[in-house]
Amino acid sequence: MTFKVFRPNRSGFGFACLFLLALLLFPSAASAAPRYERWELEVLINLQSLQSDRQCVPNGGQQQIQILGVSSDDTLLSPEEKTSVLSDLSELISTRTNARTTKADNFQSIASSYSGFSEANSRELDQLIERASSADITVLVRPYRDRGASVDAEIRLWARGAGGAAPGLNCVQSFSVEIPTKEEDPACASAFAKARQDNDPARLEAFRDFFPQCSQTAEADRLVTELKASQAQKAERERCERNFARARADGSVAAYSAYLDENIDCPGRDVVMALRDQAAKGAACETAYRDARRLDTAGAYEAFLTDNRACPQADTASAFLTMKRQDEERAKQAEADRAKALEEAKANAAKGQAQQSTSQTSQQQAGLPTDRSQSNYGGQPGYSQPPVYNPPVYNPPPSYEPPPSSSRPAYASYRGYPIPSDLAGSTCGRLWYMRNLLFDLAGYCFKTSKAQRYFSNAGCSGGTPRGSDASEVSRIQAEERQNGCSN
Repeated sequence: MTFKVFRPNRSGFGFACLFLLALLLFPSAASAAPRYERWELEVLINLQSLQSDRQCVPNGGQQQIQILGVSSDDTLLSPEEKTSVLSDLSELISTRTNARTTKADNFQSIASSYSGFSEANSRELDQLIERASSADITVLVRPYRDRGASVDAEIRLWARGAGGAAPGLNCVQSFSVEIPTKEEDPACASAFAKARQDNDPARLEAFRDFFPQCSQTAEADRLVTELKASQAQKAERERCERNFARARADGSVAAYSAYLDENIDCPGRDVVMALRDQAAKGAACETAYRDARRLDTAGAYEAFLTDNRACPQADTASAFLTMKRQDEERAKQAEADRAKALEEAKANAAKGQAQQSTSQTSQQQAGLPTDRSQSNYGGQPGYSQPPVYNPPVYNPPPSYEPPPSSSRPAYASYRGYPIPSDLAGSTCGRLWYMRNLLFDLAGYCFKTSKAQRYFSNAGCSGGTPRGSDASEVSRIQAEERQNGCSN
């Protein structure tokens, strides 16, 4: 058996395409006609083109068309869908052509799944068609692939020669169509709109799971992917911000170093490294200042200022250095005054001795006894006179009057530590410094800016005064209350 592959006539095929376009674009022009699916119109166009080709269908009169359905997989279409496919196609062909139309009651099962034109590979289909009928044209529908809401189907058009004793198969045409099997649930659009409204991946996933047949499931999957990625980025950004806030609140070199080690992917690493360097400089300043305060000497303060002029504690260290130099000047002046007073006392003593020697010489010259041990006491023999004591003349040293208090620098100390001059001038300032000095010596970590200006937190352990120091703090606080001190 030989046959040729049908190629549609250009003029007939073009007319059919225009007809299909009119049906699709202008449905109001045939408002009374039933609504046909796209795949049905494709079958109609190709069928009408085949009918108009006299090489394939020589019979110019009324033609007979047989509609068959075959399937190699009975699960692709349900029985109701198979019946609907054959009935709808039969109705379309019978109303749009002049042919007499007959159809099979249902699909027939076959073993072959090949969709080509080779006679060897489609012998089963050929035999089926030959046995089916002797119609002029046979329309064969064979679904072969499930797409969820539709199936792909092969359409074969077989044209038999008419009017002869052995007509045979003259033309064969094969093409694929997509037959919709499920209409979209009306709830799909509203459910998808609600799920999308809040941009919540969980709601979109629920829509996808409850409405898998809806066409919006692909869009829901895409949105879920995008929203989860966005949420992951937001969570990562918030994590970086929280960790940075903790490191910034701590403010130590260790905190910034730990942040850099544990948050490699976080932005702003240059800023964190700059803050770490700044914290390192601040810690070095605190350590150097505390060392100078522990030594509490002019040399220690001078060394601190030489190496740490840019430190915030430089002004306080400079004030302590000034006080130390003033103390040294006062000590030198007091030593000089004591030496001068001693010299004057020695000179006065020598002067008194000289005067006593002169007095004795005068007594000798006047004939008075000088050895009282040989004289008679009261003129009586055998009795000696009591000794006469002539102390040296006392000349007091010149009195030293200190300069008036207005020209004297306010100076005080507590437990060997000088009280800053800006605090020593008032009772409340001295009491405040004395109380906080006890806390500083105990290792307390100061929180206020005022305390940090006078006391260093370098090496602080968080300790508080104990024992006698705690009692001293209570006494100082009572005295502060008596003087009406506010801090």
